[in-house]
Amino acid sequence: EGEVRRIYSRSGDDISLTFPDLLDAMDFEGAIDGELLVGSPAQGPRSFSDLQQRLNRKTVSAKMLKDYPVFVRAYDILFDGGRDVRELAFPERRALLSDLVGRLDPQRFDLSPLVPFSSWDELDRLRCDPPHPVIEGVMLKRLDSPYLAGRPKGPWFKWKRDPFTVD
Repeated sequence: EGEVRRIYSRSGDDISLTFPDLLDAMDFEGAIDGELLVGSPAQGPRSFSDLQQRLNRKTVSAKMLKDYPVFVRAYDILFDGGRDVRELAFPERRALLSDLVGRLDPQRFDLSPLVPFSSWDELDRLRCDPPHPVIEGVMLKRLDSPYLAGRPKGPWFKWKRDPFTVD
């Protein structure tokens, strides 16, 4: 907003100063929902313990920026420019998000893939055996769902590999 860039944690904490490299790459007006990951879109995400090396730091050294590069896996879009798009259905938001991510630095942003499936059994196999070990499960969203903050029940469902793991 007003050329001010911010990164917020899931709990709403401003963690911007810990990620100056990502702030520099945020050359768009809007707000996206995504996951902050260490690694690169081309190589894939690294472990959560690698991300913890960058979290809660008051200063970040050049070595840390090099050893623990971050990127955002974009899941959804809330604002496109100054326009609030949260009330749009998921396919409309997804198209806006895809367009936005396509214009951003591919080393710093990628688009979460949609997972096509033809049966619940097939989706269950994909959930249990994901293409990368850091994937916790699949997020199911109704196509007609608006963007809702928090953990909405009904329009979205996070189907985790290990549902007894605290998120």
